[in-house]
Amino acid sequence: MSNKPIICFDTSKNERFQVSDNYKMMHRKLKANWNVEQSDAELQKERLSRVKIFVLAGPQDRFTEDEFEVLKHYVEVDGGSLLVLLGEGGEQEFNTNVNFFLEQYGIYINGDNVVRPHYYKNFHPKECIVGGGVVCESMWRHLIKLDIEKVDYDFSDEKYKIHFQYPYGATLNVSEPANVLLTTGPVVYPFNRPLAGYYTNGKGGKILALGSGYIWHDKYLQDKTNDAILEYVLKLLGGDAISYTHLDFNDVELSDNKHFTDLAFLADMPKACLIDSIGTEMPTDFKQMFDMEMCALSNRLLKDVIDTYEQLHVKYEPLRIIKPQFEIPLPNLQLATFPPIFSEPPAPPLELYDLDETFSGARSQLAHMTGQCLQALQSKEPARRSLNPRELENYVKECARITAIVGEQQDMPAREILNIVARQIVSYRPYAED
Repeated sequence: MSNKPIICFDTSKNERFQVSDNYKMMHRKLKANWNVEQSDAELQKERLSRVKIFVLAGPQDRFTEDEFEVLKHYVEVDGGSLLVLLGEGGEQEFNTNVNFFLEQYGIYINGDNVVRPHYYKNFHPKECIVGGGVVCESMWRHLIKLDIEKVDYDFSDEKYKIHFQYPYGATLNVSEPANVLLTTGPVVYPFNRPLAGYYTNGKGGKILALGSGYIWHDKYLQDKTNDAILEYVLKLLGGDAISYTHLDFNDVELSDNKHFTDLAFLADMPKACLIDSIGTEMPTDFKQMFDMEMCALSNRLLKDVIDTYEQLHVKYEPLRIIKPQFEIPLPNLQLATFPPIFSEPPAPPLELYDLDETFSGARSQLAHMTGQCLQALQSKEPARRSLNPRELENYVKECARITAIVGEQQDMPAREILNIVARQIVSYRPYAED
C-alpha cells in the first residue's frame, strides 16, 4: 500500500480539463508524489474522506444540493482541500452552478474574460501574460527565489519581475473570509481584479478557486512560472507547510468590478451636435444626450405625399429603377498581341578592362611587350644591361600566351615553349624549300 497522498479529479460533471486529455503533463508531474485518481460517480462523503485534494477541473454540468452538502462536509469537517478551476465566461459558459457553493466562502467566479490589450509573446489577446499579478507576499517571495523566467528590469517592487501565463480566463470577486492570491495586475484588462481566491478554516479545510483551468493546460504548463505556481498550489493544499498571516495581504491593490454599457449600440445613435448643452448642466441620465428617434422609419406621411400629387395636378407614378450610365475614363482593356519588350542588359564596365590588351592584335601585343622589356633594359646601368633568367622566362611565357601557344591558365616552362616553337618552325621548312 503506497503512502502517497491521494489527489482525485472529478469526471462526473463532464469536466473540460482531464488528466487523460489536456492535463497529461500535469499527470506525469503528479505521479511522482501523489496517487492520482479519477471519480466519475456521484459525490459521496465516504469516498472523499480519504482524498487529500479534490479537483473540479472545469465542470460543465450542475451539482445537486446533496453534492454541495458533501463538498461542504469534506471541507469543514474532514479538513479536505478543494481546487476549483473554470474559464472565460464563468458559469454561463460552462453551464454549471459551482458559484452557489463558493459564495458561502466569499468567492465568486465572474462571467467575463481577461485580455491583454497589446501583443506580448502570445498572439491571441486572451492568452494573457500577467505581470505583477502575484500579490500574496509570501507567495511571490517564494517564487522569486526559484529558477523561473524573470523580467530583467529595475522594478521598485520585485513582484513585478514575475510574469505568468493566464489564458482564456475570467476574474473573481473575493471577500471575507477568503483572500486574494493572484490578480490581473496593472497591464491586463480589467486592471487589478482577482484571479485566484483562497479560503481556509481552523480544521485544515481549504478552498482555492482559479478563474482559468487553461493555466495548467499542456500547452501552457511548459512555462516555468506556471509550473512553479502549480508546485506551490499543491504544497499549499496538500500540507501545512505554508501558512499566511494578515501581513501577507496588506499590500493587495484591487479595483472595483465595473460594468460598461453597450458602447456599439450607443455609438450608432449620437446627436449631430451638442452645442445646445454648452453652458448648461449635464443630465444625470446620460441617455438623455442621445436621440433614440433620429434613426426611426415611418410611413405615416405617405398619404399626405400622394395627396400632394393630386393638388399639383401631377401624375403619380411609382419610382422605377433607372439603369445608370457610367463614363469610362480609361480605354477598354485589350489583350497584348506583341511579345513583351525586355530591357537590354547593361554594357560591360569598360573601366575595369585594359582596352589595349583586350582589343589589340597579337602583333601589337608582342611589340608592346618587347618595347616594355627594352625600356626596362635601357633604364639599367650599362654594365648590367642583360635579362636575368627569371625575366627571360617570364618574357617567353607572356609571348606564348599572346600567340596562343599555351592556354590562359596553363603553366609551362620556357624550355618546353621554345621546343614547341622550334618544332613548328622545322615543320614549315620543307614547304619553304619548295
